[in-house]
Amino acid sequence: MNPVYVVIWKELKDMLRDIRTLAVIAFLPLLILPLMSLTSIYAQGLQPGYVALINYDESFGSVGGINVTSEDILKEISDVLEKSGFHVIYGVTTNVDATIIIREGFVKNLTSLTERARLEIIKTLGSSKADQVENIVSNLINNLNFRLASLKVIELSNAAGLNVSVDSILRPIEARVSVVGTGGAPVSYEEALRVYISRFLSFSLIFVTTPSTAYITDSVIGEKERKTLEALLSTPVPRYALILGKVVSTSLIGLLTGLTNAVGLLLFAYIPSLVYGVNLFFLIPGSVMLAHFIAIYLSVLSSLALVTPAVIRSGSYRAAQASSMVIISVATIVFFISLYVDIEQLSEAYKWLLYLIPYTHASLFIKFITLNMLQNALTHLLILLLVIISLMYISIKLFNEERIIYGRT
Repeated sequence: MNPVYVVIWKELKDMLRDIRTLAVIAFLPLLILPLMSLTSIYAQGLQPGYVALINYDESFGSVGGINVTSEDILKEISDVLEKSGFHVIYGVTTNVDATIIIREGFVKNLTSLTERARLEIIKTLGSSKADQVENIVSNLINNLNFRLASLKVIELSNAAGLNVSVDSILRPIEARVSVVGTGGAPVSYEEALRVYISRFLSFSLIFVTTPSTAYITDSVIGEKERKTLEALLSTPVPRYALILGKVVSTSLIGLLTGLTNAVGLLLFAYIPSLVYGVNLFFLIPGSVMLAHFIAIYLSVLSSLALVTPAVIRSGSYRAAQASSMVIISVATIVFFISLYVDIEQLSEAYKWLLYLIPYTHASLFIKFITLNMLQNALTHLLILLLVIISLMYISIKLFNEERIIYGRT
């Protein structure tokens, strides 16, 4: 392994000459991702929202012995919107995010047993707050619907002399949801939540491919264009050691950037959780964190193993970068799919198509570790290692000194 060590030492020393670039690549996610999380929360609070409330109804009525007026309904809507940070304006006005209108006859229809009351929500085109207003008011209306319907049921049951249950009439179906493990045993809420966190960790692998492919491109094509590759090839270093040394040294840089990206994403999830009082970070067991660490490094190696043969056969920097972009795109697709889809449950054709891509096995490795399915996890880990070794063997066989040195740049 001594020749490989020599190449690794040489590559690392070359990369460490530009320590500022390494620092920026490695630690920028630790700054950017948490800031994205914070700004996504607080920027919404910095943007004022305005809602106009218009009441055309002056009637009143009663249901179930309780008096109801349109002003009561409007006041309840206003209180909910103000608690959500909106500025409420009564009457017709312009430059608002949404307008809520109570039409004439609203209370009459609201307390009727044959009619329906009508409330309008008019959203302003292009307003990012308009949808939020719709959701808030819609939830309030659902609550009001149930409360008023309950009063009507009680009123009708009293008139009919019947003893009825409001829930049995308005909510005749009750759904109870529970979660079980692969063996059928019930699992806790925290255990179920860890599965969703594992999907999030798998998705975070999407960020580990770019830095490593960029460095391996520069390590081969960059040296060729700087006219330093000829001197390196004139040494007695075996060609397999040259390829392995470049891949291993570049993977260390990719591992560093991948880890900082992963930590940045964990902070991205952790900081908002503080706002809601739930710390998701401590719900991740040590085994999943270890699996994530292994998957990061193997994903980096997978990227290098996939792109190295293309880089070696590329005649120019642009061609090598194009090949790298293809690899990055494939990784992006796989990790995005793993966020929403159970890959192993897909039809056989699609599943085996994804199994041909090494990133799929990195994602499934994390998932099965989370589910405590150790045999399945080790199977995908072994497949991933075999793919990496096979691709590295292909890279060594494709290495052609004359093509690299004398090929068109």
